[in-house]
Amino acid sequence: MRPTLRTTVAAAALVAASASLAQAEIKIGVLYPIAGNGAVYGTPAMHGHNMGVDEVNAAGGILGQKVVSFARDTKLKPAAAAAAAKELITKEGVDVLIGGLSSAVGLAISEVARQEGIVYIATIPKTIQMTTTKLHKHVFRTSSHTDFEGDAIGQIVNKLGKNKVCDIQLDYAYGHDLAAGIEKGLAKHAPNAKKVIDLRSKLGATDYNAQITQILGSGCDVVTSVLWGSHFVNFAQQAKPFGLFDKVTYISGGEIASHEIAGKMGKDYPDNVISNTYELWYDHSFPGHEKFQADLAKRSGKKETAMWPVLSYTGVKFIAAAAAKSGSMDADKLAAALEGLTIDTPVGERTIDPKTHQANTGQFWGPMVKKDGVDYRVMNPVTFYPATLD
Repeated sequence: MRPTLRTTVAAAALVAASASLAQAEIKIGVLYPIAGNGAVYGTPAMHGHNMGVDEVNAAGGILGQKVVSFARDTKLKPAAAAAAAKELITKEGVDVLIGGLSSAVGLAISEVARQEGIVYIATIPKTIQMTTTKLHKHVFRTSSHTDFEGDAIGQIVNKLGKNKVCDIQLDYAYGHDLAAGIEKGLAKHAPNAKKVIDLRSKLGATDYNAQITQILGSGCDVVTSVLWGSHFVNFAQQAKPFGLFDKVTYISGGEIASHEIAGKMGKDYPDNVISNTYELWYDHSFPGHEKFQADLAKRSGKKETAMWPVLSYTGVKFIAAAAAKSGSMDADKLAAALEGLTIDTPVGERTIDPKTHQANTGQFWGPMVKKDGVDYRVMNPVTFYPATLD
């Protein structure tokens, strides 16, 4: 039977309708470490991401379309993250990229986003380079950054009245940039404080005995650091027998005040540590946090929830708000909508600076102390340090 004009038109309409239905989704490419050793960070981040997506879809989706996530494992490696980002764009056709953990990984994803002309929202990486020397029109950061972190450390050193500083950082973008941020913070808030020694350790290092010996022999009264995650755990386990934490106050970025670290270390968490976190499951300083934490606890099956979810959750909410503002998922229009955009989050209002593409994300800081009847350290008192924009 030969096709008639009517059957040909009908077939074409069916193909067009099928294509339209296939595209009736908003696709988010999600990049976190979700397998192996990195899963300790990536799994909580995915909880927050999925919670944000579920809330957006329950409210009607983005531009009336369902949001679908395509998650890839960055393996905590820049090359793997860049390859995954490229695949998400070219094969899956994602509308936007979100995620990253280490600064090196974040910079790698950002470069792919620049090359491909797609919006990337960095929810965790903190290197200042991302919103300064490596800034481009499609990259935005909703986490804090190293100058904010360094400024808070400078304020704390000043409050403690400490003058002799030992600095130990990891030898990669985040560590280098935080060291520079601490220098700025000390100059601004504690000009009498002097750095006694600068130490650098490789990313992934497990042996800190040489650095511990140098710190103990330096005569410093405060240590500033960013040994995050297992780096801090290893350092603390090796330093405690030498009494290091009895001799100095240890002030650290890298969110070692989060329950991910405090809960894991339990009673082995050392004394005299002041650190930071983006969120504390037990602190409800901001409206909406208690509900957020209860929903997260239900989703994760843990009363004592992790910190990472609030970062990934906030990134999703920025995407939804920008799409609603622009009426489009076109990269240029979405980027324009993100500039200057303000949203409410469970830990306060956030605004993205239109020039730097950096959100004004502050953090909670405080001493980690023992609490009767609790097997892990908690922050007390809890002090929120807002982002410093000057």
